Amino acid sequence: MEPTTIIFIVILAIFVIAVIVFFNKLVKALNLNREAFYNVDVALKKRFDLVPNLEATVKAYANHEEKTLKQITEIREKLQNNLSVGQRQKTEDKLSEVIKDVFITVENYPEIKASDNFIKLQKGLEEVEKDIEESRKKYNEQTRNYNILVQSFPTNVLAKIFGFKQSDYFEVDLITREQNINVSFDDEDKDEDKKEKDDTETNQEEVKNEKIEEKENKEEK
Repeated sequence: MEPTTIIFIVILAIFVIAVIVFFNKLVKALNLNREAFYNVDVALKKRFDLVPNLEATVKAYANHEEKTLKQITEIREKLQNNLSVGQRQKTEDKLSEVIKDVFITVENYPEIKASDNFIKLQKGLEEVEKDIEESRKKYNEQTRNYNILVQSFPTNVLAKIFGFKQSDYFEVDLITREQNINVSFDDEDKDEDKKEKDDTETNQEEVKNEKIEEKENKEEK
């Protein structure tokens, strides 16, 4: 076998191996990206599971009831479809707007604010949106890593040949981010802290009085 033929075979083998390695990198990054969005999807579905509590809360007051329920129905139907990341983001933002509107309206109805449905919605939303935020950050991190491979040389050449496209970042409006929307139980926590503080001060006062009485008894003896 001639030297030129051997060199050609070696170069071809290196090229093939490089293509396989870089292709596998793209596939791995894409799968990690999809897996990360699956976790986002799971967290978002948990938030959607709170919709029955949202509907029950809306039905409890008259203002904007029909409009809000119609919006919830439309969002429910859209989320049952296979949506792209961008479409999913827009739909989830609409759900956030509805929830936000309900929270603002309920501020004028103390009896509804104290209802079981609203309290469940309040507690559930706070817990679920923490999961959404955490999974969203991980997804965007994987998206950044994947997009870098799609854009940078030499993997960008393979990306064009095999149809790897950039993935969209995911952002969503979360109610717990809003400073003017109270979804926590700060007032209750403050009352509990105040009660604990008062109990502590009372106990200290009792101990102090006991010591004074003990001292007086000793003096009398």
